[in-house]
Amino acid sequence: MPPKRGGGADRGRGRGRGGGAGRGGAVGGPQRNSGPSAPASHVTSVGVKRPSHGKSGKEMSIITNHFEMSLECPIIHHYDGRVTEELFQKLKRLHPQIFGESAYDGRKNLYCPTRLPFDGDIQEYQITLSPEPVPGAPPGKEPKMHRVRITKTHQEINPEVLRRYVIGQASHDNDVTVAINCLNVAVAMHPGENSKFSNNGKSFFVPTGAKNIGSGLSLWRGFFQSVRPTLSRMVINVDISTGLMYMEGNLLDVCKSFFRRSEQGFVCLTVPMREADRRNLSKFLDNVKIITSQSNSAESAMKPRGIKRILPTSSKLTTFKLKDGKEQTVQQYYETTYGKKLKFPDTVCVEVGSGAYLPLEICTIVGGQIRNSQPPPELTKEVVEFATKKPAERLGDIKKSLAILGYKQSPYLKAFGASVNDQPMKLTSRVLQPPVLTYAAQKQVAVGLGAGTWNMDKYRFFKPAAVKGWAIIVFAKPQFWPNGKIQEVAKAFAAACTDAGIGGFRGPGTDPIVDYADPQKSIADALKALGAKHMQSKRYLPSLILVILPTNSTQIYREVKYFGDVEFGVATQCMLETKCYKRLRDGTQGPADGQYYQNLSLKINVKLGGINVTPSLQSTANIIGDPREPTLIMGADAIHPAPGAEGRPSYTAVVGSVDTLCSKYVATCHAQTSGQEIIDDMEQMTSSILRDFIQYKAAAENKPGVLPKRIIMYRDGVSEGQFAHVIEHEIPKIKAACKAQNIDAKLTFVVVGKRHHVRFFPEGTTGSDRTGNCLAGTVVDQGISHPVEYDFYLQSHAGLLGTSRPAHYNVLLDENNMGPDSLQQLTYTLCHVYARSMRSVSIPAPTYYADIVCSRSANHYDPKGPFRPDAYDNASSGKQRLADAKTYYRQPHASSRTKMYFS
Repeated sequence: MPPKRGGGADRGRGRGRGGGAGRGGAVGGPQRNSGPSAPASHVTSVGVKRPSHGKSGKEMSIITNHFEMSLECPIIHHYDGRVTEELFQKLKRLHPQIFGESAYDGRKNLYCPTRLPFDGDIQEYQITLSPEPVPGAPPGKEPKMHRVRITKTHQEINPEVLRRYVIGQASHDNDVTVAINCLNVAVAMHPGENSKFSNNGKSFFVPTGAKNIGSGLSLWRGFFQSVRPTLSRMVINVDISTGLMYMEGNLLDVCKSFFRRSEQGFVCLTVPMREADRRNLSKFLDNVKIITSQSNSAESAMKPRGIKRILPTSSKLTTFKLKDGKEQTVQQYYETTYGKKLKFPDTVCVEVGSGAYLPLEICTIVGGQIRNSQPPPELTKEVVEFATKKPAERLGDIKKSLAILGYKQSPYLKAFGASVNDQPMKLTSRVLQPPVLTYAAQKQVAVGLGAGTWNMDKYRFFKPAAVKGWAIIVFAKPQFWPNGKIQEVAKAFAAACTDAGIGGFRGPGTDPIVDYADPQKSIADALKALGAKHMQSKRYLPSLILVILPTNSTQIYREVKYFGDVEFGVATQCMLETKCYKRLRDGTQGPADGQYYQNLSLKINVKLGGINVTPSLQSTANIIGDPREPTLIMGADAIHPAPGAEGRPSYTAVVGSVDTLCSKYVATCHAQTSGQEIIDDMEQMTSSILRDFIQYKAAAENKPGVLPKRIIMYRDGVSEGQFAHVIEHEIPKIKAACKAQNIDAKLTFVVVGKRHHVRFFPEGTTGSDRTGNCLAGTVVDQGISHPVEYDFYLQSHAGLLGTSRPAHYNVLLDENNMGPDSLQQLTYTLCHVYARSMRSVSIPAPTYYADIVCSRSANHYDPKGPFRPDAYDNASSGKQRLADAKTYYRQPHASSRTKMYFS
């Protein structure tokens, strides 16, 4: 489950908008890899229309998790229901001959394969939701009567609109949207009626193989499905997924799990309960459904009720008034009414939505309730391990899921004339040639085809930096870090940096100044004292501070980064004490292996102003490095607070290359309205990048007056539904920033999507890497591409764990007229110049950098200042909170801005 980020899915997920068909119409047919060479001239698109398909690279047959869908549908009739799912299911049971094969989305849209037998366009029904009577139970209240109104809309869904759309003969309009919505609802009906499943729209989760992971949470395995239009056919994208669920079981046990308490550990749940603990538990359990083991009737006992809050008082002390006006404690009530003593009367009570107070021990959390939030950071590892599956295993589970999702058994698909091929589609992919990489003295590394990794043991950085004095500060416990141990770490670190070409670590007077600091005291004062100590010894301040941190040191890290990146402009590198010094394979203790310190050197060089590696000119598809067409590569992203994090802002970042070969980047980051994906300050942020580009060209490359002629933007985090907004708001602001500086540059704007369920699997072993994944550089722009618009999938990285996910690229503007081969090759090349790694990464380096800058936004607030980016402030309005976030956010120090401080 990936962390909560930016605007959401690309087309791999966002195109699930359903589809229907018309009388006698058919969509589907034999699988083939290519659709029409280009959409018809009259067809309109949101972004750029597909110009053609790429041809470069070695062809390779692969499998994808898409299943072809054929439609021989009658006209589908659309009705407005506006009833709950529970009421509609009761309506179907009462009138199966009318609604039996109708598909309902649970909100308002009802799709029927035949016109319903109403006298007019509106039909009303009177329905109750009373359950079947329980034998021996006393009579209850009269059941509530619900009025259900079904209204015929004026829209009929004809499959012909989908057939024309997928072959590039029709534009995407409302008819297409409704048709795809219809099909998505139809495929979800059959699994949705299985009482064993829980679902969140397009994913269905099953309890088989569930795993409790603590903190009151469990993980369930699930299956994702989405109907999508692609080149020449409709398909269903099927994938496995993971659901974060509330633990099922006794509420008291779940609460103990939330606090990670043992059977005997009731400290957090007994009175007096810490107010912060009570609030956190109440927030966690808000509206979670429970049933009780004791009640006046079996019916009310089994009726789920939502938790409202955790009370501050125990069953022994919580009182309420009876009907006769007398007061009684919760403990007295349950013991006198049910004749059974409470085992834990000193634990707090829970209040449910009806206002009743209940002891925790008599409540049971109903299974299958989805927790709509990210797991706690300490559980991320367990979630990843649960969700990770090797490619062959994942593909096998996907194939098996078709029986669970029930496409062949679904009466709804039959009624809608739809059928699904039970074999996953095969595609012809191409494996792109990786770039040749250049290091110092023009020594070059030829990355192997499909390898996605290389080493630089025999090479030095393309442009090595030099350190002018360095220091080490230890925030870990001093008794575990004697000076000899620190010197071992310093020696290993200096050796790795020197081997990579970084200067200043060898020779007289280059030993680091070392100091210890108490993490409970001022971090900034400790770092200032370290600088003063260095000044006294060396007569100048250090240009690099190495920081050894204890575990659970997030706040120390933030304060160190604020001190270095924002306040004083000095490079800092943090190391966890458990990472930099550890038990070695022979059982002894010592510095971590050379790979660890080599990876640190990659970060240090760019933080000090160096360049690690550049692509060779012949590897850039003639896009960058051409002196006649200076090129600026940009990346942008937005990151948003987690659901429920009221008052926290969103952060946006824009980065841009400044050197000729697009390997050195500068960045800027701003705060904006919470949850807003469109970057408000795009013009201002682009202007900053343009100034840095021009200044670097003049100062570092001796090219005064050089302006960018081409700008290529890789924009992360935008869902398909926001493409039009990006075109309307962000692109004009980039152009306005150029115009203000008299820059006449052509713009290519590409959206990079990662939140989708598209996966590729090698067919056989010849096209796989050592992890069983497709080879790095695998590109697909046919078969499952968009019917009309310019897009492609690129799996640019070698597999590590589980099944690799390709990135999805959508071109919204292309004034540079970049053909598919050029754009795909440039994109793949940029995945090789990510400074932190000697592996190609999953998205272009500028997009990756923008993501990092956003994620580090909290480091840009003064730790001693009035604004706390992670704090909740109920006293402040949302507007005031946003104003404060903008006011107190500080840009990097001038010295940091010209370097890749964020690496």
